[in-house]
Amino acid sequence: MKTLTTLLAASFLLAVAHPSKASSNNDTESGIATGAIDALQALSTNPIVATNKPSAADQSLLGLSVGAQVNAQAATNAPVLASNAPSTNDQSVIGASVMPSLASNPPTTPESLNAGTNTLPNLPTITAPNLPQAPLITNPITPSSLMAPLPTSTGGPITMPTAGTNAFGLKNSVKDIPLTAEALAKAGNAVIPGVIAKNARKLTIDDCVQLTLEKNPQILTNIASIRQASGNYITVRAGLLPQFGISAPNAYQYSYGTVNQGVNQISNGKRTEQAFSQWNIQLQGTQLLFDGWKTPSLTAAAKLSEQIAYFQLRQTIDATIATVIQQFYQVVLDRALVIANEQQVALYQTQVTDQQSRYDAGTVPRFNVLQAQVQLANAEPPLIQAKNNLRLALFTLVTTIGLNYPNIQNIEIPFDVVGNLDYTPRKIDSNASIHTALVRNPQLKAQRMNILVAARQITAAIAGWLPTINANGGRQYEGYQGRNIEDTLQGWFVGASGNWAIFDGLATYGNVKSAKATMMNYKVAYDNGVRQVILQVQQAISNLKQASETIDSQKATVEQAVEALRLSRERLDAGAGVQLDVINAQVQLLQAQTSVLNAYYSYIQGLAQYDQALSLNTQYEEFFNDPMNKWEKKRYQDINDEHKKRPELPRALRKDDPLPPSDNFNDLIKSSTVRKQEKSPSKATD
Repeated sequence: MKTLTTLLAASFLLAVAHPSKASSNNDTESGIATGAIDALQALSTNPIVATNKPSAADQSLLGLSVGAQVNAQAATNAPVLASNAPSTNDQSVIGASVMPSLASNPPTTPESLNAGTNTLPNLPTITAPNLPQAPLITNPITPSSLMAPLPTSTGGPITMPTAGTNAFGLKNSVKDIPLTAEALAKAGNAVIPGVIAKNARKLTIDDCVQLTLEKNPQILTNIASIRQASGNYITVRAGLLPQFGISAPNAYQYSYGTVNQGVNQISNGKRTEQAFSQWNIQLQGTQLLFDGWKTPSLTAAAKLSEQIAYFQLRQTIDATIATVIQQFYQVVLDRALVIANEQQVALYQTQVTDQQSRYDAGTVPRFNVLQAQVQLANAEPPLIQAKNNLRLALFTLVTTIGLNYPNIQNIEIPFDVVGNLDYTPRKIDSNASIHTALVRNPQLKAQRMNILVAARQITAAIAGWLPTINANGGRQYEGYQGRNIEDTLQGWFVGASGNWAIFDGLATYGNVKSAKATMMNYKVAYDNGVRQVILQVQQAISNLKQASETIDSQKATVEQAVEALRLSRERLDAGAGVQLDVINAQVQLLQAQTSVLNAYYSYIQGLAQYDQALSLNTQYEEFFNDPMNKWEKKRYQDINDEHKKRPELPRALRKDDPLPPSDNFNDLIKSSTVRKQEKSPSKATD
């Protein structure tokens, strides 16, 4: 190429140097061609210096070195600046200096020629090496294209499809890929954890709550505590009622000998002895007249303690329902996570197969295979943990419900849960929620009752400084005359008895001081309880807000992951991408969907805690025929009535009451019972 450029440049210069020859041909095409041929023939006889180095005196614009062509040089070497001399180390083929301002004077790129693109003759033909064809790569499972029902296996991850099939592969259109995690949650219903009995019944969330309220040991224990408190109240109240009974201080006594009372006689110097018998029976009644208001105060305290037991039952019911809801949906979440982790392991298995095939074909290094194997190994522990979490969640739910295993020889869970992680946002008013919790929360009511109980106990302790007076009366029968049982004395009697401790060693003072300290402890606990209830509501609302925002953000992430998956598929189909990009995009999609599942569960969990704090769960007796009798049931409804006015605190504490009875709220949130009653007025009221 450089030689051709040299010849053309020389011919041009010769044509310029011999204008007469060009004019003699009248500038015809044949004349121009003849002149160029003559110039080329003249150049062919002149030797070119081997080093092709321009002379030191070469002052031409192009710096063209043509050897001994003196005439051409004389015609073309116009005087220029001294600095335009080519460098002494310029070793180019033509010695052309096209940038005189540069000290190194590099050779110019030929003008009017497409350098590097002209076809050169007689070049050797280079053929591509005969590389082996890589095998086809199977499309991995994606959560968006799961078939129904999803194939499951108790022994490990889902079996991958065979090469060349697309049974569980990606769909051709991105619209077929779901943008939410519902596919994973629904697919989780087909998971077999291996600890559920064959033909076990299916339970919904309502079924689980109903069974829990029937069989939960804590609820049954609280019902027993109500009956215990009721029995204690009856016992204490008995001190206010008259007592009737039959007593026999000396029921029957038989005497013989000298111990007889004056019946021994001495006759003729000899002792005569006579047997003697006596008996005594009393029909007596007693009534407390005054004991310093001790018994009435203890009776009132026992009555309040019974009400506290009902509030504790309400509190246990709310907490148990919230716990069952959380544990039920924990099982649903763990099942979906098992599916997600199984698919992720399957994707990494596909990646290992893909990289191993490419390594066998010689297109990737061994490092790619090792990296894929490490990713697969790192994905297996989360799957193992997800399966273990599912089993533990089922075991915990069985214990919370209170079910017995039907066969102690083979411990298997007698039920399976059916449900999805449904996301139903609820509009929440913070102020109305706090007001409702302060009115309905049973724990707060119980703490307020504790203060009143302690106040009654103070009154009972003060009674130690006052006298106790009892009245008694009845009828007495007494036998007195020897062996004749019919000889009796009988008649009515009435009287009174009492006692008064003038000095008891300051025992009463100590009891009063201790009772006052107990009441102040309950007051501090109640004040803190009000703050704790407000905090519980605020935490529940904040957790709901966090879960809702997380769901919104993760849904956007899922959409982005789906778009990335679509682009990776299109790049692979166009030959511009690799299968590894598709697998990575699928893994990222699974991770995003898993995040949405966790956010769904967090919202359901927060909603259960919110309903517990406000005591908005369905009332106890609505679910089934509870073990409480009709009197206990009626009392339970009356005591837990949200419209019932709060009792006054003791006079000394009313000024610092954080929730006085005069405070009313008009923005209370209706309980589930009230809402149900409004829809069906004939149903039981709250």
